[in-house]
Amino acid sequence: MDLLKDYPLLRTDSYAKIFLYNTHETVACVPRHTIRMRDKVKPDKLQQAVEEALLRFPHMMLCVEATDTAFRYRANVLPPVVLPFDGVEKRYTIGSKDTHGYMFLVGYDDKTITMEYQHSISDGRGFEEFIRCVIFQYLTLCGYPVENDGSVRGMDTRWSPEESADGYEQLADQEFSPAGIWKKPEASHAWELTDIGDAPEIVTEVTFPFAQLHDYGKSIGVSPLSIVAPLLMRAFDHKFGEPDKPVISQIPVDLRPLLPTATTRYFICFIDLPYLPEYRDLPLDEVFKRTKAFLNSQMEREQLLYRAKAASDRCRELHEADMPLAEKMVQGQKICKDFVLEDSFLITNVGRFKLPESCMPYVVDYGAVLPCAVQPFAMLVSSFGDRMKLSVAQRDHDMEVVEMLCEGLHEIGVETETMSYPFRITRYNGLECGQL
Repeated sequence: MDLLKDYPLLRTDSYAKIFLYNTHETVACVPRHTIRMRDKVKPDKLQQAVEEALLRFPHMMLCVEATDTAFRYRANVLPPVVLPFDGVEKRYTIGSKDTHGYMFLVGYDDKTITMEYQHSISDGRGFEEFIRCVIFQYLTLCGYPVENDGSVRGMDTRWSPEESADGYEQLADQEFSPAGIWKKPEASHAWELTDIGDAPEIVTEVTFPFAQLHDYGKSIGVSPLSIVAPLLMRAFDHKFGEPDKPVISQIPVDLRPLLPTATTRYFICFIDLPYLPEYRDLPLDEVFKRTKAFLNSQMEREQLLYRAKAASDRCRELHEADMPLAEKMVQGQKICKDFVLEDSFLITNVGRFKLPESCMPYVVDYGAVLPCAVQPFAMLVSSFGDRMKLSVAQRDHDMEVVEMLCEGLHEIGVETETMSYPFRITRYNGLECGQL
């Protein structure tokens, strides 16, 4: 029996299998979510909250082991741990002895809770379901008067196998057309900052009132992503652009609205969004409108499902191929690096992080970071309460790109606050897993 396919508690999806064969150096396989609390974190209560949340999310109770030809999940019988986490000096390896083999990490430092996950188990939207459960349980255990308004998959609800379903199975017996998908040219790169291994990164959080961006976007008929993406691409183009090449951002798209599912697993596809050379001479509002029109042209259901199925099939085929594990790791890392480096960098939008209103007095801030890995930049867009946050990870200490991003926001009336800090990625390497 293939446990990855047939046993719901150990199931992953056919696309995200590829992350098992990569490392934190080759692809952004360990995203970080940070929740800042009003009060100092109590590690014992946090530990208990994670243990209880796993009873609600039993498909998170897994670890990875290597066979001669593949990585696979197995049930994890060890207790989870919560770890002192300052983000810089204390550096861990996810899925290893550090986390008792778990493919997620929960850390604490003063008033901050940090939660990370190996991307094979989930995407950002799916992992946030687990985060909300942990935070709600933690606040409950601390004695705060919180109530579940139905938005948390908490202990008053029950797990179902559909929550760990491989969403791509819905596409298995269907064929989709690639008609209309943009055939992209070679993109601009900051090659001197690309694929530089296990080097530290810098993250800048750009925070602003969401209403300011929303109101401006509404006034010209565009979405927030149609504004923030080209502003970052314009800044990148100004510093690293090549005369006849576009800057191309790779953007993940959540497939759940197209194929409704309760899955918390990885269920996305990618589209390519360009900042074309001719945009350099256009006013910003015209660039935003063209970006919005391009997005509309590439977000057709048929196109998105074609992309999703093609990527899912390719990753599944590699995982199931009969070849030595070492060779499979080489091929898996090449697939990811070639795919990622077709574009200039990645922008992802995890949307609004929501908690019940009764929890809000005790949670001060939320944000998430996508590491750069082989790319020179990565931006994650999130929002909490009435504020939006752009978390920009970069490979060097030159802040020109992020400063120009902020200048662009100021040009359209958005007032920003910025904070930069060093970012040491939590490690992942499948060969270090299973050594418990």
